[in-house]
This record gives sequence, C-alpha cells and structure tokens, in this order.
Amino acid sequence: MRRLFLLALLPAVWAACQCGGSSNLCEGTRCGPGLTCDAKTGACVLASTGTGGGLSGVGGGASSTGGGLATGGGSSTAGGTAGGEVDGGSLDCPVTCAGNAPICDRSVGRCVACTATQGCSGATPVCNRLWQGGLGRCQVCTDDNQGCSGATPFCDVTIAPAAGCIGCRNTADCTTPGTVCDTFGTRSCVVDDGGFGGGGAGGGGGTVNWGDGGVTARCLPGSPPTPMMCTTECPKGYVCQGGRCVLRGSSGPLQVTLRFRDAEDLDLYVVEPLPDGGTCEVFYQQPNVDAGPPPIPLPFPLPPQVRCGAKGWLDLDSNAACRIDNVNVENIIYSPGVTPWSGRYVVRVNYWQNCSATGSVPYEVEVRVFGQTRYYCGSFQPNQASGGGLGAGRFVADFVIP
Repeated sequence: MRRLFLLALLPAVWAACQCGGSSNLCEGTRCGPGLTCDAKTGACVLASTGTGGGLSGVGGGASSTGGGLATGGGSSTAGGTAGGEVDGGSLDCPVTCAGNAPICDRSVGRCVACTATQGCSGATPVCNRLWQGGLGRCQVCTDDNQGCSGATPFCDVTIAPAAGCIGCRNTADCTTPGTVCDTFGTRSCVVDDGGFGGGGAGGGGGTVNWGDGGVTARCLPGSPPTPMMCTTECPKGYVCQGGRCVLRGSSGPLQVTLRFRDAEDLDLYVVEPLPDGGTCEVFYQQPNVDAGPPPIPLPFPLPPQVRCGAKGWLDLDSNAACRIDNVNVENIIYSPGVTPWSGRYVVRVNYWQNCSATGSVPYEVEVRVFGQTRYYCGSFQPNQASGGGLGAGRFVADFVIP
C-alpha cells in the first residue's frame, strides 16, 4: 500500500519541481535596481513604470538624449534617483533623519539631503538627487531646463561648489554672427578675434554635451596611486610607457574608468550608441576587443571579433566573483585612432557580489572624452549586491557626442 501511494505521488512531485529541466530562462538571474527579468528572453528589462519605477532609456535615471537630470530630479518618467523612485512614497526611514541628511525620502525609505520638493531654496534651488549615490545635494542647476535662463541658459555642473549657469558650452551655442564661445574663460559668446579656439568644447578635438552632475575633483583621494616605475611589465590594468606604468587607454579619445577602494566585485557598464540607431552594452559578459589597428602590421587580416558593433572594449573584470586580484579598477577603452560613434552614451555601475563588506562601499567613475574629464561619486551598501547580467547596474552618468 505504501509503495502504491509513493507511485501515485511521483507525478505530482515531478510537475511541481520540473526536475527534467526548467523552461524559465530567468532561473538564477538577478537584475539590478529598477529592472526585472523577462522569462521569455532571459534578459533584464525595465520594470513597469506603474509601480514607481520609471527608468528612462537604457541606463535609467536620466532624461532623453542630450538632457541631464529629469525635471525636478525625480519624476516618474525619468527616474531622478539611482533606483528610479519618485517623491510621494509611503516608506518610513529606519532612523530619525538629521545632520547632512535631514529629510526622509519616503519613496525609497532613506534619509537624504534633499528631494525634488524639499530641502532646496535660495541660491541653490534645485536638488541633484544623483549626488553621492542618492544622498542628494542642492545646486544652482542640474541641467539646461532646471535653474538657468536668459543670457546664461546652460548649466555647467562642474563649477564649484554647486554648479553654475553659463552663456555657452561651445561655439555652436553662439547664434550671433562673428562670435565664438570663450570656452576657457568667461564661458560666454564673444567676438571672434582668433584667441578663443572656437571649435570643440574645451579645445579637446571634439564636442561633448554632459548630461548629469559630475565634478572636476577625484572622489576617492585615498585611492592607491598609479604605479610609477617599470621596465617591461606592469600590474593588470596598466601598461609600461616611457619607464612608467600608466592606466591602459589613457591615450585614446574616450575612456571610462571605475575605481573602488575595497576588495569587492563591482562592475562597469557603458551603453554605446550605434550608427543604425541601436546600442551595444559593453561589460564583463560582452567585453568586445580592441577595435583599433594592430600594434604591428600583419600579413593577413584578423577575423572580426567585435560582437555588437561597439568601438569600446573592457580590459579587465576586477575581483570577478570575489576572486580577489586587488586591482580594484576597470576600464572601458577607446583606442588611439578610433573615432567614437555619435550619440548618447550611458554609464552604469553594478555591485555584483558582496565579498566581505560590512559597511559602505564607495566608488568613483572617471569619464574622459576628447580631453574633458568628469568624476562621478557614489557608494553601495553591503545588502545592495544584486548579481549582474545585461541591463544590470545603477545609472551613473550620460553624455552625448554630436
């Protein structure tokens, strides 16, 4: 009788556990904040905006092409915070808010410096909700639509200490005939006497429109210094040039670098625009290869290896799966001689796995385009490690190459 009962039970057990193999492509996949796994494709996709999500574009947390933070820094259609939440939620903060974070943002249940509707006024009326991983700070402006008008309609988020409004970013902004943008001085349109360069913003050989709240100073001043002396070899992520170890890719037209202080598994993502209107996401699962010319001429052509049309490539996945290499640097490189595609680039950082962290895990992202540099500061908490994959990670920055 017991054997008959067990035989009758087996079909139900098999149906419940599908021991013969699951058709759910999301099994074992964890997506980043604001993303959910599509069981049909196995890819991480944007979560529904009806649940308070509202990420915009591939990276989320940014406005449309060429923009910066969304109006007010946190609308439900543009995701003003790193996770895409909005003001007006119902979550309580776990502690009493005070000090440099006196406001409880009930949309995320954490203490912050400001929100889209609270904390900012006077000379710094706009809240940059992306600052310091979502802590926020009050600024003069966050983009061209927030805080700037009249003779100074453009926002420069790198002006210390809290951004500022300027008259032009490059000569294309000057509509009066015979004028150019004084990009190195007054940042206003002046009569072209040949002394202002007039061409690319910052004089770096091309133009770039920055879309969010970067700064000009390093976020992690305590980071280990770049190794200095070498003969032929350098640590991972560096190359020997002129007897010194320098960061790989430092001589290319575009470079995105992630640095972090602790031996944790953080990953760098760059979503690159393509000429056909699509995008390619460069990260540890799709690192691509050096798209530049080979260092020495070859008598035969190499087979194409770039898998999605991107010109950028990842040189190192540091501390992958907590196999600690102590490099704590990841680079997405655009080699010398390569011309980056035009369009909007999105930068994200993902906390793949908590290796040993018990406190905050700070990071910085350096974005260098045509000689212009921005730094973006942030941190993760130990419980925010979320696995990875296509589409994972926290929005950090975006910029547009015209």
